Amino acid sequence: MLGPFSQTTTVGIRVDVVEALDPVEVAVAHALQGERPWLMTFVNPGSTIVAQQHPDYAEMLREFDVVVPDGIGMSLAIRLLHRRHAARISFDTTSLAPVVFRLAARRGARIVLAGGRPGVAERARAQLEREFPGINVVATFDGYADRATTIDTIRALAPDIIVCGMGSIVQENFLLQLVKVGWRGVGFTCGGYLDQLNGGINYYPKLILFTPFPQPAFARLRQA
Repeated sequence: MLGPFSQTTTVGIRVDVVEALDPVEVAVAHALQGERPWLMTFVNPGSTIVAQQHPDYAEMLREFDVVVPDGIGMSLAIRLLHRRHAARISFDTTSLAPVVFRLAARRGARIVLAGGRPGVAERARAQLEREFPGINVVATFDGYADRATTIDTIRALAPDIIVCGMGSIVQENFLLQLVKVGWRGVGFTCGGYLDQLNGGINYYPKLILFTPFPQPAFARLRQA
């Protein structure tokens, strides 16, 4: 048990249960005041397939401070298997991202965005600066540059927050490697969120948000 989070093993992978977004905001605020690294990532039913194909991914999840379901499918699995209500929480504009960015802006936290093709993270920064006055994105990195060089540069920058969107396994490993070289901030994986920001801060139409499995299907449609 970690505060409001309780850890489960669901369909073969570690998933934490939290019933609402508010306790996550409290945990992030507390982590920003601390002196140790704090990492959060997100899983869905597809993550179980990744874990079966890459056992090291399941091991990585155990090293994170918080792992929550970012899709209805995993939330339902937790309800069925553990008789617990698990909120669906994702790092995008419909869920956790605005909470983190507003908190960062209020506190003057220094943010790094990492991931996507060249130019994607920089355009995401411009979008965030328009939406969240006072936000301080100190640097952006694409997901295709030399990994060791990027990690060394970020370690030297010592940002308070890193948002990393490089896809499953890669993004988790990236944050864990940063911790190993001495970075002591708050890190989030975000999947394709930086690419989504390139399409606008409100990537998902409101109607789409009420469908059973909205985000993945709509994202594929937009990318087709």
